[in-house]
Amino acid sequence: MKKVDEAWAAVAEELDKGFQADSTRLAELEAAFKAARDEARTYVKSNEFSKILERNGVVGLNAATFLDWTQYFYSLPSNRIELWARLEGDRLTNPVLREFYRERDVVYEERRFQESSPTGRLFLDWMNNTYEAHPYGIGGVIGHASDVKRLTRQDAYEFFDKHYVASNITIAVVGDVEFDQIKRLAEKYFSGVRGGKPAPPVHTVEPRRTAEVRVIREEDAQPMVLVGYHIPSRRDPDWFAYKLLGDIMGGGRSSRLYKRLVKEDKVAVQAGGGAGFLGKKYPTLLVVQAVVAKDSTPDQVEASMYDELKRLAEEGPTQAELDKVKTENRASFVRGLRSNSGLAAKLAEADQLLGNWEELFRTLDAMDAVTVSDVQRAAKEALRPGNRVVGILRKPTS
Repeated sequence: MKKVDEAWAAVAEELDKGFQADSTRLAELEAAFKAARDEARTYVKSNEFSKILERNGVVGLNAATFLDWTQYFYSLPSNRIELWARLEGDRLTNPVLREFYRERDVVYEERRFQESSPTGRLFLDWMNNTYEAHPYGIGGVIGHASDVKRLTRQDAYEFFDKHYVASNITIAVVGDVEFDQIKRLAEKYFSGVRGGKPAPPVHTVEPRRTAEVRVIREEDAQPMVLVGYHIPSRRDPDWFAYKLLGDIMGGGRSSRLYKRLVKEDKVAVQAGGGAGFLGKKYPTLLVVQAVVAKDSTPDQVEASMYDELKRLAEEGPTQAELDKVKTENRASFVRGLRSNSGLAAKLAEADQLLGNWEELFRTLDAMDAVTVSDVQRAAKEALRPGNRVVGILRKPTS
């Protein structure tokens, strides 16, 4: 591992010279780095962690990273609970990033894949213009390709030491287990997890938007329209007014925008949207999008879209519309808690996002309290022309 790190440091040093870098020298250094990495891999038992779990009946083994948090999750038979504690305690206490550069390159290719389609390129351009100040608008979850390409193993260790500390971790265990048993295993296997304070909060506040931002890409692809409106975070008392507004606007085929753009005006073949795009811990976005029909234009889609949103803000939703989306959200919420894995995920999310896992069980009451006037007030604040960030994918013009 030391040889690999030294070989990459030499490559990075040459890259830092920019246009003055020696291409022949750089090729030699990259070849040396590849050779060192290949040699190091001969000492690695790839995927040993997951193979141990697979031999013990694991189900749903995966991980996911969002702008607000990273999750690791899987299910095991309850008689393997100590195996889980030992493996996770060791992973959080003493990580050894043996295949770091290989995995880094996988993430780099994922980032490049996002740029491989016209819609992906539009999305990246649009996303990088959604925020003026807050970090939500910087490169998305993966970040900029140039940054990913230059990450080192030491960078990863420093990130781990800063963020993977006990005060910043929530562990949810749901199943046929006893509290005393879990407490004993936690003390035995997790006591070595780093202490320390969580990373400092983000102090940068996105200013109230008063001017429309437009991003236009011209490509030989099916045109589309993507519009984001700035709204408060999940922690805001008015969150569910904005959440239900998003569902009334774009939640499925019975939503306002689908009926108007697809069924009535026939300017789009698909339309939808919702609240909480990008993240939820900080002020976020309510997003609507539409794929333009064959004989229509993005201008026509925008006109119909804004007309319908203006009508919603001026008149407010009907009680029937509000009741419908409340029923749908309630059913979805309950379904998400039926499985052990679903309940565990929601408990951990509530603890990380809201600071208390018990907030999970206040969700339905908060949502039920939203009135038609609450949604209309949210619509008037959010759906302002000066509050929107517009992305347009259209055919090239002469």
